[in-house]
Amino acid sequence: MTPDLIGEAVVDLMILAGFLVVLGIGALIADYVSPHIPFIQRYLDRLPDYEDDEEVERQYREEQRQRRLARQRRRASRR
Repeated sequence: MTPDLIGEAVVDLMILAGFLVVLGIGALIADYVSPHIPFIQRYLDRLPDYEDDEEVERQYREEQRQRRLARQRRRASRR
């Protein structure tokens, strides 16, 4: 290993460390700051739980269908 190669490796590791710090800060923001923003929290609450269970999936689909039907009924009653 030549000194030039070691110097280049140190610079590359510093750049990599910078990227990892940025990713870490982004993760902290996503975990602790974003849930306190109302529209982001509403979006996160609407996301389904990712389950492999088919029964949970069926219930979620049925709930979504019921919401859609209720929304269509409300729109039709306004007219």
